[in-house]
Amino acid sequence: MTGTEIYKRTAAYEREARTIRLHAPQWKLLLAYDGQRSLAEVALSADVSFAEALPLTEKFLGHGWIEEEPITLDQYLKRTGAPDVSAIGAVVPPAVVLHQAKPETAVPPPLAPKTAAQPPPVPVSATNKPRGPMRLSAVVDYITSLVGNTALGQLLVYRVFLRVPPELLQAEDIASVHLVKDTSLIRGEALQKAIATAVQEVAQRPLPDSVYAAA
Repeated sequence: MTGTEIYKRTAAYEREARTIRLHAPQWKLLLAYDGQRSLAEVALSADVSFAEALPLTEKFLGHGWIEEEPITLDQYLKRTGAPDVSAIGAVVPPAVVLHQAKPETAVPPPLAPKTAAQPPPVPVSATNKPRGPMRLSAVVDYITSLVGNTALGQLLVYRVFLRVPPELLQAEDIASVHLVKDTSLIRGEALQKAIATAVQEVAQRPLPDSVYAAA
């Protein structure tokens, strides 16, 4: 599940509703499936983290209480903001010349040998300076800022953290990612690299240095 799926309650749920026994937060999630909002949006409205919503959704699917609602192309394009290539047409880019013949030129006479100059010292790269812990709130804000729509930005955050190994998050005592004012500081290098890799793969952007606290 990516969080973009849309679910609705089924006729089986209507028949069994009076006999179903669930905890209150689970009822809130089950009743939020309306066939209109995505799984990520439903989880937000029910005050349930995406990580908690996934197994509950699978449970409801297994009981036959909900089913996935197919959407039209227009609905998909509206929700994602993707361009309709069937309307604008596909544009074939020009061929890229990798090797181009150059006109022959006269070979210049050999130059007199010179004394080899001492190479200048290599400057220390600014990227090699020590970094402090990664601020989770800054990571979330950066991912959300990559899209103009708040709901899509939050969905992008979910997609990024679905790619982060859960055992690394658990090692840092991160049970869920808060979309607003998350005070978690990530000190483990393995988790920092995993988050940076996930952002690069999903959002096609590198994480800026500003997401790290001062060393």
